[in-house]
Amino acid sequence: MSTVPAHRRLTKIALSTLVASAATLSAALPASASPTSPVTAPAPASAASGPAPSATTSFAVRSGAPSPVAAQAVASNLPVEHTCSGSLRINAQRMSAQQLKATCDSLAGQDAYFHNVVKDSGQPVAGDRNTTLEVVVFDSSSEYRRLAGSMYGISTNNGGTYQEGNPSATGNQARFIAYRDETARTFTIKNLNHEYTHYLDGRYDMYGDWNANISTPTLWWIEGLAEYVSYGYLDKHNTWAADQARRQTYRLSTLFDTTQQHDQNRIYAWGYLAVSYLVENHPDDVAKILGYYRTGSWQAARTYIKQTIGTRYDADFNRWLLT
Repeated sequence: MSTVPAHRRLTKIALSTLVASAATLSAALPASASPTSPVTAPAPASAASGPAPSATTSFAVRSGAPSPVAAQAVASNLPVEHTCSGSLRINAQRMSAQQLKATCDSLAGQDAYFHNVVKDSGQPVAGDRNTTLEVVVFDSSSEYRRLAGSMYGISTNNGGTYQEGNPSATGNQARFIAYRDETARTFTIKNLNHEYTHYLDGRYDMYGDWNANISTPTLWWIEGLAEYVSYGYLDKHNTWAADQARRQTYRLSTLFDTTQQHDQNRIYAWGYLAVSYLVENHPDDVAKILGYYRTGSWQAARTYIKQTIGTRYDADFNRWLLT
């Protein structure tokens, strides 16, 4: 077992060149570039650390199919259009050229980090046509609440929304609707790297759409991986998960049953801990589980998790939490 878990150290798979790229995002984006004061972590784009909020959450959420958006509404409210690459574009209320470049660089650098974690073949899952991601950036949480609901048909009592839609449908557009984090000292798009992990995970690990993905309890992996990759890639210390780990609240086998009905501590912080432990200590099990997820064999994955793994690692996981 690793003697120093991911929530207490730099992740073992950190790539120095990628960390440098991520650091550029924070360093290159002056707060003065904002038009107003204007969503855990670039400085902190992963899901937020700290106690779980209640009715209004700082977490980004996932929803179903993207709704059609009138071109006129986009043009009038999101005048900044920037193409990062053939697979990524940004529509924003206001971002400088420097901010756009740093954001594009951060996301591009994350690709290699993600693939190194999940050990995929580099090929999308069968039938996935989500070849592009649109990142929509409002200037502030208040602008997000004012405009995003009417423009995109989403709830806005959150830290942003990722819409995967039907990835097998021709013309489907995956979209992350985000906002600038006005609490950050430098320009930060809230939950940027966390949600980009969802896009990559959906494209390379999870067969089918969101409803198929959660047909069995997979939330421990979906949210845990997004936290693990975003914190690790950005070289951030997950203080929230570290605090939860000291409490030893859950067995690993219990976390495999996490659903959307559970609280944010369990979904995000404990999902992070479960994924950290398995990726770093039992990569063969992760490879087996992802092999099932990538083909949509949800029940086979569930059987492997509940019967082959079962409670086998519970005692070791409990010790690992305190190391």
